Amino acid sequence: MQNQNQKQVDILLINPPSPDNSIIIRDFNRSGRTSKERIVWPQISLAYLAAMVPENLTVEIIDCIAENIKWPELTDILKKKKPRYLASQVITSTLHNDLKIFQEIKKINPKTITMTMGPHATALTEKTLLENSELDFIFTYEPEKTFAELITNIENSKNNFQSIKGLAYKENDEVIMNEKRDYIINLDELPIPRHDLLPLKKYVFPFMASSFTFVVPSRGCPFPCTFCRQPVMWAKKFRSRSVESILKELKFIKNLGINEFIFQSDTFTVDKNIVIDLCKKMIDEKLNFKWSTNSRVDTVDEEMLAWMKKAGCWMIAFGIESGSQKVLDKAKKGITLEQIRTTINLTDKIGIKIYGYFIIGLIKETKETIRETINLAKELPITFAIFHTAAPYPGTEFYEEVKKNGWLTSEKWEDINQGTTAPINYPNLSSKEINKGIKKAYRKFYFRPKAVIRILKSLKNIRDINGIIKAAINQLF
Repeated sequence: MQNQNQKQVDILLINPPSPDNSIIIRDFNRSGRTSKERIVWPQISLAYLAAMVPENLTVEIIDCIAENIKWPELTDILKKKKPRYLASQVITSTLHNDLKIFQEIKKINPKTITMTMGPHATALTEKTLLENSELDFIFTYEPEKTFAELITNIENSKNNFQSIKGLAYKENDEVIMNEKRDYIINLDELPIPRHDLLPLKKYVFPFMASSFTFVVPSRGCPFPCTFCRQPVMWAKKFRSRSVESILKELKFIKNLGINEFIFQSDTFTVDKNIVIDLCKKMIDEKLNFKWSTNSRVDTVDEEMLAWMKKAGCWMIAFGIESGSQKVLDKAKKGITLEQIRTTINLTDKIGIKIYGYFIIGLIKETKETIRETINLAKELPITFAIFHTAAPYPGTEFYEEVKKNGWLTSEKWEDINQGTTAPINYPNLSSKEINKGIKKAYRKFYFRPKAVIRILKSLKNIRDINGIIKAAINQLF
């Protein structure tokens, strides 16, 4: 384990263990889920917080998912580290498991200051604080500057929290929610995240053969998809870093021996000029990275894709979601089936592989629309397809409509998880039928010679083979 010999640390940033030995995706700008496809997610959000720590304080990141650390081992680590501050990821799908870390540290040292952030804590701030006496502070929305100001405030013995924007806390069992912090318009103000504190060799993504990390070139997405947590955190405000800032970070990770990364944006391709300029400079500087990213089918064209390919892009993950136009329209996706077919085929023609994201169980879903989604997925030249459960995360428009209509099957937060069973019963489509539709989608998509050949051509090493086998077992059976 990374930095295991260090005995004590001022600030500990933790991605908690899994509650059930599964692989969990967590991030301060993601609702989070179980990763049946066996992706181990780089903790770039914690690396950003680490970069905000004053130089006179020590900081460490413990990624329990990547390091396969279980709760008993983490408790032992907490006893050795004795952190003065502890910030940890909390998501809807593993909520009570994640909150356990604050209980554990307070047993060890009641004076440790505990903090969290993310879509769940932002959407349900008061409830989260009132129900968890061991949690001291929540950073709502964009957390970095709030985190840094809180640490500085306490270190200077001011303990005057009212002036810190974006901070929520309790006083005499009453929740105090300070003024909302403005979004960081110029993302170049943020320092380069501390990739060097992450267990980079432990992160796993399909078809990536070596150590990799995330690089976040922008935040926010201007599109109004009802199921997305992005409006909860970034309010649909798209902001991009400068090309110079991104290149500086790329050179930093290159010096760490990293040759593969993912541009992890809400939508990387919103600004065509920035994307093409960045690609040209990556080529000019001969950085020679292999990278992938995510996108929408209505934000790319042949020119952009060609430059991305030249700059080392080998795969794009597109949010396709559904093969039914009425489901797409109800979800406010803002794309057409024609755009999907045109862009996916164009991307394949350029020579970039496609990772297709689909969601089954959105509002207006029927047995027939599930068939339409399966047929579309089979028709398109996709290398890897994921069929998520439609999960109404708190704070989203999807959640509000599902709750209002009484379609939720459970009041338990852990049942809202894109990677597990459907938590929704519609009048014309049950949770059981949604789950059956997802299983059917995986079998119909992957049990084809074309799909098998595409995957085999993309495999790089034994880790890929093992990952694909495990993912197949999880998804298909």
